[in-house]
Amino acid sequence: MEIERQKLDMSKLESYVRLYDNVLKEETLDVFLKICNSNHFDYEGAKVLTSNGGQSLDTDIRNVKAIGLSNLYSKSLTTAHWASLLLNKFTSGIKTYITDLNMDNFGCRINDIQVLKYVPGGHYKFHIDDNTNIHRVLSLIYFVNDDYEGGDLVFKLIGTEEILKVEKKKNRLIIWPSNFMYPHSVTPVLKGTRYSVVAWAS
Repeated sequence: MEIERQKLDMSKLESYVRLYDNVLKEETLDVFLKICNSNHFDYEGAKVLTSNGGQSLDTDIRNVKAIGLSNLYSKSLTTAHWASLLLNKFTSGIKTYITDLNMDNFGCRINDIQVLKYVPGGHYKFHIDDNTNIHRVLSLIYFVNDDYEGGDLVFKLIGTEEILKVEKKKNRLIIWPSNFMYPHSVTPVLKGTRYSVVAWAS
């Protein structure tokens, strides 16, 4: 299934936040959602980076459960399968993003993929993904489901008064620059469970 591209006005910062729909076939997405919602994934509290380059659990800043996906180090064939499939889809998404923005000679590769589970009260305060300890060029979020309340992905566009709220839509991939121009947050989930997949490329 071909990814559907959503066109934006390139004169604005928000134009570099790109939306790509129908990333997975519907039946594939249904299976993945069942996996996310089962006991297969051993979710743990997601950590935040500290000023000294370490990581700590701080649920005031980031209240969400996470599991890293890897097709190389996983003991589970199921986890390895989904890691490979999502890596392939996200890599294709990055290639499309680079083409859409006419970014010649731009090379980066995905180095981390995580499945996130937000339950009511789960949130992530405004932050950026790139820092001196972990360099990231592009950030990706994939919406697995949309049957929940709250849990909105919101961008605060630096140098403007604009707040950009991304419409929640299952099977949607969002890609944007990881740099300081794009602080973003996930508002508290009010009802239901929000599943998403995040990845970063450098």
